[in-house]
Amino acid sequence: MATTHSDSETLGGESVEDFDESEDAVEARVGWRYTLAQVRKDPTAFAGFVVIAVASVVAVVTTIDAVVFEYLAQYQVFAQFGVEKYWLAKTLWMSPTAEPAGTPTLLPPVGMENTFGQGTWAHPLGTDDRGRDILLRLIYGTRIAILVGVLATTIGLVGGMVIGAVSGYYGGWTDDVLMRLAETLYAIPFLVLVLAFIAAFGRSITFAMVGVGVASIPKFARLIRSRVVSVREDEYVEAAKAAGVRDRNIILRHVIPNSFAPVLVQATLQVGTAIIIIAGLSFLGFGIQPPTPSWGQMLSVSRNYMIQNPWFSVWPGMCILITVVAFNMFGDGLRDALDPRLNN
Repeated sequence: MATTHSDSETLGGESVEDFDESEDAVEARVGWRYTLAQVRKDPTAFAGFVVIAVASVVAVVTTIDAVVFEYLAQYQVFAQFGVEKYWLAKTLWMSPTAEPAGTPTLLPPVGMENTFGQGTWAHPLGTDDRGRDILLRLIYGTRIAILVGVLATTIGLVGGMVIGAVSGYYGGWTDDVLMRLAETLYAIPFLVLVLAFIAAFGRSITFAMVGVGVASIPKFARLIRSRVVSVREDEYVEAAKAAGVRDRNIILRHVIPNSFAPVLVQATLQVGTAIIIIAGLSFLGFGIQPPTPSWGQMLSVSRNYMIQNPWFSVWPGMCILITVVAFNMFGDGLRDALDPRLNN
């Protein structure tokens, strides 16, 4: 006599209900929500994320104060309220670029003393060679580090993704031409290429940023090409097509996670590299020009006062170190979270 089986009966030792729940669990292991949850479980990655988040908020606020307010000050409706460049800094504390009269130069941090005087709470980290507050200039220097680092990496990421994806997907002579051009660019030393770009177009932070971005294009192009060539031939992609899975689902669940995740991780790590390069260019005088606050430019000035006040050079160096390490820790955690072998 035939018997009917309910949906809850077992199939190979596993109930259909359990199978459906396991499918839902697999579906949950995709997307940014799951990725951020994995990053949050990693203490070092989460610490890096917190530092990046704080630095990003500071960069946004200081950009509004230094750039947006300067633009709005051109209109009478805002100028009548006293809106001007560094309006927020002047209202809450002081200008990061103005040289205050009567403020001692090269003051040490609070609680310390040197030949120039004793540190005070009015200037917690001391003053620079012109009497400007070091803490305030470090805060406003965050804007240059984060903004320029992210924009330079974005230029390299977008350019590299386009070249690498087209090269890897079509192959043949297209692959040969594009990758030979990328390898020619890659053969030139990174810093030499950036300096040549600045020498050709002008000594400014804009051209320095574009030069760093262009110099990083081959790195992204080679990475994305290698992934596209591998993924397009994988059996699970062919199996998904044979099973009638929609192309949209194949792209979202297979091609993108297995092709572009390493590129996103590399982009996170590249931001730290870009920050170091931009700071180095500012140190050499090719980046941000005074009096605009910049960590690299502060290091360049402080090298003349290493004996009188070594803390003058310690603080911007620590800011660069902490920011770059934070991007590296976050990138390492992001790599683990986006690794399909760990997700599956």
